[in-house]
Amino acid sequence: MPRRPTLSLAASAVLLAALTLGSCGGEDETPAVCSSVDALKTSVTDLQDVKIDKNALTTLQDSFNQIKSDLTKLTSDAEDEFATEVDAVTKAASSVSSSLEAAAAPTAATVTAVGVAIESLGTSLRALEEAVRSTC
Repeated sequence: MPRRPTLSLAASAVLLAALTLGSCGGEDETPAVCSSVDALKTSVTDLQDVKIDKNALTTLQDSFNQIKSDLTKLTSDAEDEFATEVDAVTKAASSVSSSLEAAAAPTAATVTAVGVAIESLGTSLRALEEAVRSTC
C-alpha cells in the first residue's frame, strides 16, 4: 500500500510539470515590440537610402509616412517598458517631419537639416534596438 501514495505523488508531479510546460508554450513567441522595432528599422533604412534628386522630397515624405505608421504601432507595442527610448525616437521623428516641411523650399541649409534629422532618427532607433535586444 505505501507504493500508491508514492505513485500518486509521482503522477501529480508529472501532471504539474505538464501543466507548467503547457502554460509556457507562449514563451517561444516573439514579443510584438520586436517586430515593431524591425519594421521601423526597415522604414528608417528606406528613408536613409533615398537618392537625392528632383523627386527626393516626395520620396522622403512617402518614406516618412511609413515611419509614422510604424512608430504608432511601436508605441502601442512597447508600452511603458521602453517609453524613454520610444520617446527619443518620437522626438527624432518629429524633427525629421519639421525638416521635411522646411525643405519644401529647398536650400542648402534645409536639405542639410533633413540629413541631420534623419541621422538623429537612426541614432535614436539604434538606442531603442539596444534596449529591446534582451526582450527579443
